[in-house]
Amino acid sequence: MTIDKYINPDFNRTKQLIFLGLAFAGLLIISLIIMFGTRMSVCLVDSSERHEEFKRRTVDNMQLFFEMMISSTSVILFACAYIICNHIFELLTPFKNAGKMGGMPIGIKWFYYQWDKNKDFLLLFLISMTCFINTVLDRIIIPLRRISKEDKASVRMLGMFYAIIVLTCFTTFGDATVSKEQYSPIMMYYFGLMIGRFVYFDASFIDFIYAILGAIKHGLLLVFALLLSGILSVIGFKLGYLIKENYYIVGLLYTDVFILGAIFIMHHLRGILLFIRNEDDEEYEEYDDYDDEDEEEDEEEEMMVKRKKKAKAKVKKTKTKQQFNRRASDKLKEYDSYGGYDNSEYDDFDM
Repeated sequence: MTIDKYINPDFNRTKQLIFLGLAFAGLLIISLIIMFGTRMSVCLVDSSERHEEFKRRTVDNMQLFFEMMISSTSVILFACAYIICNHIFELLTPFKNAGKMGGMPIGIKWFYYQWDKNKDFLLLFLISMTCFINTVLDRIIIPLRRISKEDKASVRMLGMFYAIIVLTCFTTFGDATVSKEQYSPIMMYYFGLMIGRFVYFDASFIDFIYAILGAIKHGLLLVFALLLSGILSVIGFKLGYLIKENYYIVGLLYTDVFILGAIFIMHHLRGILLFIRNEDDEEYEEYDDYDDEDEEEDEEEEMMVKRKKKAKAKVKKTKTKQQFNRRASDKLKEYDSYGGYDNSEYDDFDM
């Protein structure tokens, strides 16, 4: 029993780069679809505000899709961890029954005992860890600051629904490497979490309706996530990058991790913003994702305009003062030419 059971040793760096490129291409296609849908949704907006509204909605929708993929990867990570831990436990059980566990490392014996006696607590710990990983991903590694708490909660709940659909497909169409009974407990955990999201002791019917509407509102993101990860997983299995014998769910986790890698690149390079260019501008100005930075840029622009106005007023004032001094100097010279007094009354008598 080695780590090679769960990975493909032939999946080298070159193949990984190719698969990452495929993930990036798939993500780019989904991004273009989202942008096209966003463009259609702003057709009724006033023409003077249409471009800014398009940019705002596009960034918001893209960040929601990124959150959808982060959440779905986190819940698949929990399911994958459960499958692997349960598989290791089943491999160790014959050794335990035969009394051959004495020669095993102490870490393996501790794992077997804990999984046998405290499986429920370990599953709760794994769920907590996936929530922690989700938070680290969407706040530090791929910071998504434009999403409201309500939208984030709805998308994360859809991430659990993503896992339920995937596990249902594995159960229905068959994963020969894992028995159907192993998927059932995970699905029940996710169903319990989803029901807890909708129904709890101090919830009202209005809260329930809002939760349902939030899930329906972002339901299209779930479809995009299933299509992207599903198609890439099929390609990975066909090309031999992912091995069916290493469990379908492990291959799906690999696919989602590569998609997150593509999201990391796109988010930090702002590749999506190359397609959101203001045609009226002479130069392309990068659209920042965060409102605070936008406000700072507006304030700096206003300060620049004020400085220019002050400079122009100062130059104008200086020129006026110089003209006045020049005229006064000319008058003094003219006055001095007449001996210091005004003799305009005697101009008719030339001496």
